[in-house]
Amino acid sequence: MASFVYILFFFLLISDISAQDGDVNIECPFPEGQDVSSPEKCAQYTACEWTDVQCHLRGNSEAGYAVEGAPVPTERGYKLNLKKIDQSVTMFDNDIRELVFEVINHEDYHVQIKIYDANEARYEVPVPLNLPEEAGTSPKYVVNTTQDGEPFSFSVSRDSAPEDPLFSTVGALIFEDQFLQFTSSLQTEYLYGIGENIRNTFKHSFQSRETKPLFARDQPVGDTEVNNYGVHPYYVNVNHKTGTAHSVLFFNTNAMEYSTYVLSDGSPALTFRSIGGIIDLHFFLGPSLEDVNIQYTNMIGLPAFPLYWTLGFQLSRYGYTSVEDVREVRERMRAMAVPQDGQTIDIDYMLRFRDFTYDTDVWAGLPEFAEELHNDNIKLTIILDPALVIDFENYSPGQRGKDADVFVKWMSEDLVPADQEPGCESYVVGYVWPDTKTMFPDFFKPETKAWWANELAIFHETVNYDAIWIDMNEPSNFGTNLARPWNWPPERPDWSLKCPYNKWDSPPYPTKMVRVGGCESQRISEKTICMSSNHTNGKETFLHYDVHSLYGWSETVATYEGLDGVFPGKRHAVLSRSTYPGSGHYVTHWLGDNTAEWSHLRNSIVGMLEFNLFGVPMVGADVCGFLNDATMELCARWMQAGAFYPFDRNHNGIGQSPQDPAFWPEVAAISRDVLALRYKYLPYLYTLFHDAHHHGHSVVRPLFSEHMTDIDALVVDDQFMWGTGIMIAPVLIEGATKRSVYFPEGEWYDLETGQLVANGPTTLQIEAPLEVIPVFSRGGAILPCQEPALTTAESRQNPFCLTVALDSGLRASGELFWDDGESVHTVEHEGTFSATFEYANDTLKMAVFDSKTVVSGLALETISFFGFPSNPSGVVVNDEALSPSSWKYEEDMVLIVHLSVPLGEDLLVKFSL
Repeated sequence: MASFVYILFFFLLISDISAQDGDVNIECPFPEGQDVSSPEKCAQYTACEWTDVQCHLRGNSEAGYAVEGAPVPTERGYKLNLKKIDQSVTMFDNDIRELVFEVINHEDYHVQIKIYDANEARYEVPVPLNLPEEAGTSPKYVVNTTQDGEPFSFSVSRDSAPEDPLFSTVGALIFEDQFLQFTSSLQTEYLYGIGENIRNTFKHSFQSRETKPLFARDQPVGDTEVNNYGVHPYYVNVNHKTGTAHSVLFFNTNAMEYSTYVLSDGSPALTFRSIGGIIDLHFFLGPSLEDVNIQYTNMIGLPAFPLYWTLGFQLSRYGYTSVEDVREVRERMRAMAVPQDGQTIDIDYMLRFRDFTYDTDVWAGLPEFAEELHNDNIKLTIILDPALVIDFENYSPGQRGKDADVFVKWMSEDLVPADQEPGCESYVVGYVWPDTKTMFPDFFKPETKAWWANELAIFHETVNYDAIWIDMNEPSNFGTNLARPWNWPPERPDWSLKCPYNKWDSPPYPTKMVRVGGCESQRISEKTICMSSNHTNGKETFLHYDVHSLYGWSETVATYEGLDGVFPGKRHAVLSRSTYPGSGHYVTHWLGDNTAEWSHLRNSIVGMLEFNLFGVPMVGADVCGFLNDATMELCARWMQAGAFYPFDRNHNGIGQSPQDPAFWPEVAAISRDVLALRYKYLPYLYTLFHDAHHHGHSVVRPLFSEHMTDIDALVVDDQFMWGTGIMIAPVLIEGATKRSVYFPEGEWYDLETGQLVANGPTTLQIEAPLEVIPVFSRGGAILPCQEPALTTAESRQNPFCLTVALDSGLRASGELFWDDGESVHTVEHEGTFSATFEYANDTLKMAVFDSKTVVSGLALETISFFGFPSNPSGVVVNDEALSPSSWKYEEDMVLIVHLSVPLGEDLLVKFSL
């Protein structure tokens, strides 16, 4: 029987498809950009053809590969041999003549497709994935290919709808040594994800062709065409007709770009290009958006469970001048009674911008100030940059690193510059913030991880920090290939890191990244180290050309693991700028160096939604903007929106006017109110993060998460959800005192007043004067909450409450997870508490699970019901009748019940109506 099932499954996988030979809209990419397109330019590439007024890729039967032979079964799928149809038809030469197309079956909802060189091993991404030991037995997908002798093409469909492919290649596959390209038609135009780019809309546009580069780069938030700090070649496609979603990961770390556009028949298309590695695709079939999120994060690594205090408001700036300067801001916050849990210090605290040091003159008293903050229940975050100075004799961390041989090296001795500094051997030497040349740790290397952990521990003995912020980890290097870095001391002779002109640092197609973002050198190594550098994990050697976009990921792993020795048995708080799939398993991410502009406030919503797709739910933007001066109104509105970022940090740039919320009395009052609302619902947010950490759920979600057939919801990207229970609609336009809010299907209540606002789907104008941010609870949700305080340490000791928002059937449900807020644990850990809530048939039930110890002394004291049908004649709590004075019923159908029961006990509340 098992053999029959396998044979049937195998047959489905190789069934024939009719391949689309090509399309005139699949453009031939020119290294100089498409502005140079002409018949003459097109003729330089034999894979290209000029038709009418455009240069496009030749058809699959000319420029692609042909299937050669029958499929060969493997333990987890099959392999198919491919052969280049015409070796003379090429883009940039060095086409791989023979390829293998391999289907690897994983879970029933997850299939992997690889295309690689049949004869020589090529670089593959070294990020570990969580893959099952055995394949699923009832696959929900069908992989179709063309047959022996035909031009190669493939598609992936649901087994329930094989005629409607999720992914279907169009035109020729290009697989050269340093240039890969493939195109797929998409099921619908509702495409989300792929980053890190700045986007004005969550949904991708196909109206006009958009091409964006992907390669980790120190690139401030700005132009929508540039590539930013991290790389996530992962997208979600929603079928609005069937209400289903699927997703695809292009598991590749080389410099790449992608284009969205329409084919000549009007269907949406996506083209990926990469300049190295292999084609490695993972398909996840959902079918719901949350199913997709769960499936994806379970493979790349479940999101980190944040320390409870990190969910509180945090304050930072680049440009603090001393401990006293920070203390002054802290006192201003205290005087204005603005909640705060974290204080971050940028590179200002360091001695000459050197990691693991502090300036004992200018920043005298920093260790004592750390304890002062701790006495106020405020945590301290310090920043570290990866580049360390070469001043070995006067800088112990650098000397210890050299002794352990931890730094990135040139790939060969002949590339070491003639002017290499003494003692730097074959290390790659650059220049960043310090006034001395720098080297870059190779965080792939086990010896580097051990050294980094040791430095983290040594410095913690000096300054008792609570969290680490790793910045500049693309990695960033100033002035690469230029005459001199912008901050190079003017009295010194010109110098900069110069990269060689070889196939790695001057690839035939460097991607769009060299043409955007003010790329002065016009080279792939702009603002970073040379591609001709080497990394090693002790077993394999990697070119920086291949793993550049993994540098931030590698430092993330080293930092998180290194903190095990500093905070044994505790979770760690690590904030990273550069990320890759799997980074969310370790870190928090912020969206980079934005500007105090209304457009950047709006774009932050899109970025936050995208990173929740990417498996990095602990995300936020620099509240009030990093560059330029924020106005009072902008900062007030941003403090409101930021209060619902998972990671809520106000961060300011050097030389900018102060923008801490206490700087303006108006902003202080608005921040006090909105942060109180945030802190009140932190138990709900914390529970969402618990579900993300243990199961892979997202935390912030788009409105269409529960409504994928709702065309209007599919394009809303200026509102967002916390889980399924809370919807936030921040004001994002200067001077606005009202805004249009879209309400999906269901009942929606004002979260603060409990008033029923809308029965969706509908769009309403909602009043929102400066002191108001529209926030709503969804009918059917029970939201655990707690009396807020100025810090989470205080709020965690306060009484609990429940907000019960009833749906049209007078039902609601929810859950609560609780622990000590810091310990590493599993679901079964004895120090955890959980409870489920359900309201139906005039009865509220709370069922308690796990340990009661962690909630000892905590009580549930208030339950607020929204949409309650009438004033009850009686309320019975655990078989004891409450006095009528214990509840209050209001005309807007809000019932507030006061009680006092231990949180650790089961609860039964019955109403007589």
